[in-house]
Amino acid sequence: MDREYFTIISFFTLLGGLSLFLFGLRLGGEHLQSIAKNRLRYIIGRLISNRFKGVGVGALSTVTLQSSSATTVMLVSFAGIGLITLLQSLSIILGAGIGTTVTVQLIAFRISDYALLILTIGFLLTLLNKESRGYRVGGVILAFGLIFFGMKVMSDSVAPLRYYPHITDAILKVGENPLLGILLATIFTAIVQSSAATLGLVLSLSFQGLMNLESAIPLVLGANVGTCATALLASLGSNVAGKRVAWGHTLFKIVGVILFYPFIGPVADLIARTSGEIPRQIANVHAFFNVGMAILFVPFIRPYGAVISALLPKKELPAREFAPKYLEETLLETPDLALGQSTREILRMADIVFEMVKKTMNVYKDNDEQLRRDLVKKDNRVDLLEERITHYLTKLSQKELTSEQVEKEIALLFITSELEQIGDLVSKNLMVYAERKIAQPFYFSDEGFGEITQFHSEVVTTLQMAINAFAAWDNNLSQKTIERRKRLSLEQNRLHRAHIDRLHQGLKESLDTTTVHMDLIGDLHQINLHASKIAYAILRKV
Repeated sequence: MDREYFTIISFFTLLGGLSLFLFGLRLGGEHLQSIAKNRLRYIIGRLISNRFKGVGVGALSTVTLQSSSATTVMLVSFAGIGLITLLQSLSIILGAGIGTTVTVQLIAFRISDYALLILTIGFLLTLLNKESRGYRVGGVILAFGLIFFGMKVMSDSVAPLRYYPHITDAILKVGENPLLGILLATIFTAIVQSSAATLGLVLSLSFQGLMNLESAIPLVLGANVGTCATALLASLGSNVAGKRVAWGHTLFKIVGVILFYPFIGPVADLIARTSGEIPRQIANVHAFFNVGMAILFVPFIRPYGAVISALLPKKELPAREFAPKYLEETLLETPDLALGQSTREILRMADIVFEMVKKTMNVYKDNDEQLRRDLVKKDNRVDLLEERITHYLTKLSQKELTSEQVEKEIALLFITSELEQIGDLVSKNLMVYAERKIAQPFYFSDEGFGEITQFHSEVVTTLQMAINAFAAWDNNLSQKTIERRKRLSLEQNRLHRAHIDRLHQGLKESLDTTTVHMDLIGDLHQINLHASKIAYAILRKV
């Protein structure tokens, strides 16, 4: 009974250690991203001019995210929205495998003896101001302390297994049946979604003398295959570009294991010479596999990509209903990336709104009923985008954001609202007046319509300046946009007085159109005001 009770306690202690380990990995990734200012999108988008740089970027991103799975999931999302190509993704994936070896190499050192000291230092630093760099560095140190403490807990929990010969024999026999070891490690890694966790358990067993290199190698191979599960799951909701990345990653690992499998014995003999300690040998064989994969596949990235594209060809899909293109849910865990994608979607919305405003006067000039209906329909798209963008940014606000990210998120919400209101002014006001003009019909005086047309042109210019300022996040252009607000307000007053003068003169066209004329000028002025408010948001004066 005591032995069974002790076994149960050891099992739960092992789970607790694994939980600390996984939490440390996640926490470390979050703080490392914060230190890097989440610049991964810029790095991935700008620095992968060739396959070798791609491998370097993949290694860097995995070290930053503390997870090759997180890197590949991000690549699935990026490929799905067209930020990167398949060939770029494949080189980054090879680098991501190398990035995982950094964490495993660190674990193989017996730093766990100093885990509590590391935790203490990290905790003290996290008492600093949350906006300071010291706080974020402390978070990283605290996370590594949790990783090493989790390793110590796992190692201590499996120590009693040395007194159970049937268990130790079963562990060591994994080396006699490598396929079983690969399968078990693949399944476990797919469940916990972390190859580092699987390798952490393997190293814990090796620290206690319960795992030799021959038994560990199949588990190392299985951990590498199992890490593909996360990317495959992420690709289920993606398009064919995202699926190609996920399957390219998976086939990389499977082919690598197939090529490695016949040489397990010779590789074990080679790696055994690199160190006299089993944990270090296990870390080295993991590095050998991933670095070897990169060396082997990098020269053949292009033909390999062609094979993946042939296996997963693009299908001609029926036209889909209008929907957002850039609001990827998986990017919410990386706030700067999510803000960047939100900006792209808002710019898409701004293009639609600008087209609506610009083409407004064509309806009045030509009494074009079809164009009027088209512009009204476009407002439905604007409303849909406003709803989805607002929902996306609201979900993002529930994440842990820096003060700068919070300010930008608020600015983006404000700009989205202003654009939606401009769309409403066109569809619910300007196009209603146009419908009345087409149905009756009536005509503006030449002088009055010339004034309206000129005022409309000025408003279009203001809106274009506001959108350009938003696209570049340009403070100088924003200030120039705001300066037009007062000038066009004065111009509105001048146009009202000019129209009243024509009424006093008894011009029939002015009498017939007076209500529409005044309302039209007023609504165009409102569009100008909304455009200037967009500029205010860019200057963070909302």
